Amino acid sequence: MVLRRRKTESGYPRGEETRARIIRAALALFGERGFDGVSTRDIAAQAGVPAPSLQYYFENKEGLYTACIEDIQLSANAAVGPALEVVEALLHDKASATAIIDAYCSSLDGLADFLFASPDAKSRALFIARRVMPMKATMMRSDLSKGSGSRLHDCCSRAIAHISGGAVSEDDAKMMAVAINGQLLTFHFARDHLKHLLGYDEITPERLADLKAMVRKQTTLLLKACKR
Repeated sequence: MVLRRRKTESGYPRGEETRARIIRAALALFGERGFDGVSTRDIAAQAGVPAPSLQYYFENKEGLYTACIEDIQLSANAAVGPALEVVEALLHDKASATAIIDAYCSSLDGLADFLFASPDAKSRALFIARRVMPMKATMMRSDLSKGSGSRLHDCCSRAIAHISGGAVSEDDAKMMAVAINGQLLTFHFARDHLKHLLGYDEITPERLADLKAMVRKQTTLLLKACKR
C-alpha cells in the first residue's frame, strides 16, 4: 500500500517537514506503547501539530502506521541500496571472491549506519520489534518483504553461493546470510541486554566504528572460509 501525498494546486507536495515530524513522533510512540496504546491526539501533541493534521496527511491512524513502515523502508534502502547495487553488479560480472567479500562488508557498513547512526534508530528498533498493528498481518508482512532486508538477504545469499563456487547449498547459503547479517541485529534489538553484558546501552560513534570493524573482520573470515 502506497499512500499518496496531498498536493497543492501547483502539484508540489506541501508540508513535507510537518509530515516527517509526525512520522518521527509516531515511530517513537508506537514503539514505546504499541499501536493500541497511542491515540492520534497523542501523536499530534508529540509532533507539535494540530490533531487534524494527521487526517490531512495520513487519513487515519492505520494510514500513519503504514507510512511509518514505508519511512523505515525508504531510509534502509537509502543506506544499504548503493552497496547492494555494487554486490549485484559484481555477481553479474562473476567478479573475484575478494571483490565480492569487500562489497558484502560495505553493505553491512551501510546497514550499521542505518541501525545506529540515525536519530530515530531506537524508535525504529522498538517499532519493528513490537509489530502489534491490529490489521491484516498478511498486508504487513507483504509490505516488509519488499524492503531492503529481503533484498539484503537475497543478495548476500547469492554472494555466499558464488564465493563458495557451488560448495555451499542454496539453503545453507541462506542460513549463513542470516547468521552473518544477524551480527548487527543482535546489537540493534538487544540494547537493554548490552548494558548487562558490555556495560552500555548506547552505540556511540566510536563504538559504531569499532562494531563495523569487528563485523567486517568476522564476515571476511567467514566468507573466505567458504572459498573452494
